[in-house]
Amino acid sequence: MFEKEIHTIKSRSRAGLWGSVAAVIAAAVFYYAAPWQFRQSEQVSRWMLVMGTVLAVLTVSMALITIRHRVPSLRKQETLQAKLKGYASHISSLYLTVLAAVVLVCFLMVLSGQNALLMLAMVATLTLFLAFPNIYRIKTDLGLSDEEMRSLFGDRYIAAAKDED
Repeated sequence: MFEKEIHTIKSRSRAGLWGSVAAVIAAAVFYYAAPWQFRQSEQVSRWMLVMGTVLAVLTVSMALITIRHRVPSLRKQETLQAKLKGYASHISSLYLTVLAAVVLVCFLMVLSGQNALLMLAMVATLTLFLAFPNIYRIKTDLGLSDEEMRSLFGDRYIAAAKDED
Protein backbone atom coordinates (compact mmCIF):
# COMPACT_ATOMS: atom_id res chain seq x y z
CA MET A 1 0.00 0.00 0.00
CA PHE A 2 2.81 2.42 0.86
CA GLU A 3 5.55 0.64 -1.09
CA LYS A 4 5.89 3.42 -3.66
CA GLU A 5 6.61 6.09 -1.04
CA ILE A 6 8.99 3.83 0.91
CA HIS A 7 10.81 2.94 -2.31
CA THR A 8 11.08 6.63 -3.24
CA ILE A 9 12.50 7.51 0.19
CA LYS A 10 15.07 4.71 0.01
CA SER A 11 16.15 5.16 -3.59
CA ARG A 12 16.40 8.96 -3.63
CA SER A 13 18.24 9.15 -0.31
CA ARG A 14 20.71 6.47 -1.38
CA ALA A 15 21.22 8.07 -4.79
CA GLY A 16 21.82 11.50 -3.27
CA LEU A 17 24.11 10.24 -0.52
CA TRP A 18 26.25 7.83 -2.51
CA GLY A 19 26.27 10.11 -5.55
CA SER A 20 27.68 12.88 -3.37
CA VAL A 21 30.27 10.54 -1.88
CA ALA A 22 31.28 9.38 -5.37
CA ALA A 23 31.54 12.98 -6.63
CA VAL A 24 33.77 13.99 -3.71
CA ILE A 25 36.01 10.93 -4.14
CA ALA A 26 36.25 11.41 -7.90
CA ALA A 27 37.11 15.11 -7.50
CA ALA A 28 39.75 14.32 -4.87
CA VAL A 29 41.32 11.59 -7.00
CA PHE A 30 41.34 13.87 -10.03
CA TYR A 31 42.80 16.78 -8.07
CA TYR A 32 45.56 14.82 -6.33
CA ALA A 33 46.37 12.01 -8.77
CA ALA A 34 45.72 13.33 -12.28
CA PRO A 35 48.84 14.23 -14.29
CA TRP A 36 47.21 17.40 -15.60
CA GLN A 37 45.46 20.36 -13.97
CA PHE A 38 43.27 23.19 -15.14
CA ARG A 39 44.83 26.62 -14.77
CA GLN A 40 42.80 29.78 -14.34
CA SER A 41 43.95 33.31 -13.75
CA GLU A 42 44.30 34.16 -10.07
CA GLN A 43 41.24 36.39 -10.15
CA VAL A 44 39.04 33.74 -11.80
CA SER A 45 40.30 31.12 -9.37
CA ARG A 46 39.47 33.35 -6.40
CA TRP A 47 35.98 34.04 -7.72
CA MET A 48 35.39 30.33 -8.22
CA LEU A 49 36.48 29.79 -4.62
CA VAL A 50 34.06 32.46 -3.43
CA MET A 51 31.19 31.08 -5.52
CA GLY A 52 31.85 27.52 -4.40
CA THR A 53 32.05 28.57 -0.76
CA VAL A 54 28.81 30.52 -0.95
CA LEU A 55 27.10 27.63 -2.72
CA ALA A 56 28.27 25.08 -0.13
CA VAL A 57 27.29 27.26 2.82
CA LEU A 58 23.88 28.02 1.33
CA THR A 59 23.33 24.33 0.56
CA VAL A 60 24.06 23.21 4.11
CA SER A 61 21.96 26.07 5.51
CA MET A 62 19.09 25.23 3.18
CA ALA A 63 19.24 21.57 4.14
CA LEU A 64 19.19 22.27 7.87
CA ILE A 65 16.46 24.89 7.68
CA THR A 66 14.33 22.71 5.41
CA ILE A 67 14.64 19.76 7.76
CA ARG A 68 13.83 21.92 10.76
CA HIS A 69 10.68 23.43 9.23
CA ARG A 70 9.35 20.69 6.96
CA VAL A 71 9.48 17.72 9.35
CA PRO A 72 7.26 19.27 12.07
CA SER A 73 4.71 20.29 9.44
CA LEU A 74 4.63 16.71 8.15
CA ARG A 75 3.87 15.42 11.65
CA LYS A 76 0.69 17.48 11.67
CA GLN A 77 -0.74 15.72 8.63
CA GLU A 78 -3.88 13.72 9.32
CA THR A 79 -3.31 10.48 7.43
CA LEU A 80 -0.35 8.17 7.15
CA GLN A 81 -0.61 8.40 3.36
CA ALA A 82 -0.26 12.20 3.45
CA LYS A 83 2.67 11.99 5.87
CA LEU A 84 4.55 9.47 3.73
CA LYS A 85 3.85 11.27 0.47
CA GLY A 86 5.10 14.56 1.92
CA TYR A 87 8.13 12.89 3.50
CA ALA A 88 9.04 11.17 0.22
CA SER A 89 8.81 14.51 -1.58
CA HIS A 90 10.89 16.20 1.12
CA ILE A 91 13.64 13.54 1.05
CA SER A 92 13.69 13.46 -2.74
CA SER A 93 14.09 17.20 -3.15
CA LEU A 94 16.57 17.51 -0.27
CA TYR A 95 18.92 14.74 -1.36
CA LEU A 96 18.87 15.50 -5.07
CA THR A 97 19.39 19.23 -4.48
CA VAL A 98 22.36 18.61 -2.21
CA LEU A 99 23.75 16.12 -4.75
CA ALA A 100 23.56 18.75 -7.50
CA ALA A 101 25.25 21.33 -5.27
CA VAL A 102 28.03 18.93 -4.26
CA VAL A 103 28.70 18.03 -7.89
CA LEU A 104 28.86 21.73 -8.78
CA VAL A 105 31.23 22.50 -5.88
CA CYS A 106 33.46 19.57 -6.92
CA PHE A 107 33.42 20.84 -10.51
CA LEU A 108 34.45 24.31 -9.32
CA MET A 109 37.20 22.75 -7.21
CA VAL A 110 38.64 20.86 -10.15
CA LEU A 111 38.48 23.89 -12.45
CA SER A 112 39.87 26.40 -9.96
CA GLY A 113 42.47 24.23 -8.26
CA GLN A 114 41.22 25.40 -4.86
CA ASN A 115 41.25 22.32 -2.65
CA ALA A 116 39.41 24.17 0.14
CA LEU A 117 36.27 23.54 -1.90
CA LEU A 118 36.82 19.81 -1.44
CA MET A 119 36.42 20.26 2.31
CA LEU A 120 33.18 22.18 1.81
CA ALA A 121 31.84 19.47 -0.49
CA MET A 122 32.64 16.94 2.23
CA VAL A 123 30.75 19.01 4.81
CA ALA A 124 27.70 19.15 2.53
CA THR A 125 27.92 15.38 2.07
CA LEU A 126 28.19 14.92 5.84
CA THR A 127 24.86 16.71 6.17
CA LEU A 128 23.29 13.95 4.09
CA PHE A 129 24.78 11.28 6.36
CA LEU A 130 23.32 13.00 9.41
CA ALA A 131 19.84 13.26 7.90
CA PHE A 132 19.74 9.78 6.34
CA PRO A 133 16.24 8.29 6.77
CA ASN A 134 16.38 4.80 8.28
CA ILE A 135 13.15 3.25 9.56
CA TYR A 136 13.57 4.57 13.10
CA ARG A 137 14.37 8.06 11.84
CA ILE A 138 11.18 7.95 9.76
CA LYS A 139 9.23 6.96 12.88
CA THR A 140 10.69 9.84 14.85
CA ASP A 141 10.39 12.41 12.06
CA LEU A 142 6.76 11.59 11.30
CA GLY A 143 5.69 10.77 14.85
CA LEU A 144 4.35 7.35 13.90
CA SER A 145 2.94 4.82 16.33
CA ASP A 146 4.18 1.24 16.70
CA GLU A 147 1.13 -0.06 14.81
CA GLU A 148 1.75 2.29 11.90
CA MET A 149 5.42 1.25 11.81
CA ARG A 150 4.47 -2.44 11.75
CA SER A 151 2.07 -1.76 8.88
CA LEU A 152 4.86 -0.03 6.95
CA PHE A 153 7.87 -2.21 7.69
CA GLY A 154 6.48 -5.47 9.10
CA ASP A 155 8.99 -7.65 10.93
CA ARG A 156 11.90 -5.30 10.23
CA TYR A 157 10.53 -2.87 12.80
CA ILE A 158 11.35 -3.78 16.39
CA ALA A 159 9.31 -1.84 18.91
CA ALA A 160 10.95 -0.46 22.03
CA ALA A 161 10.29 -2.42 25.20
CA LYS A 162 7.93 -0.60 27.55
CA ASP A 163 8.87 -0.27 31.19
CA GLU A 164 6.46 -2.08 33.49
CA ASP A 165 6.54 -0.67 37.02
